[in-house]
Amino acid sequence: MTSGDNAVDTSRLELLLREHFAQTDKQLSELKSEIVVMKNDIERMKRDVGFMHDWDLWLIMTLITLLVMPQIVAVIKSLFGAIAEGISLIVKAFRKEDKS
Repeated sequence: MTSGDNAVDTSRLELLLREHFAQTDKQLSELKSEIVVMKNDIERMKRDVGFMHDWDLWLIMTLITLLVMPQIVAVIKSLFGAIAEGISLIVKAFRKEDKS
């Protein structure tokens, strides 16, 4: 092997290394841009999931309210009915005492 062969091999090796590093740099920049896109997608998906979560909670609360509302109304009616009955009994008791 002569020094001329060595120079050719070295220059060829340099060329191959430069090509390899250029390709690696290109791949790294592509990966970085893909990472940015993925981060943006993740943030958008987080907002979408949060929005869906809020709507799900509102929907569940509305359904529970609609399903439970008749029982709540019945309890309130019976409570007011009991209060009114108690008041009428008290009034009747006082009226009987007044007549005596």
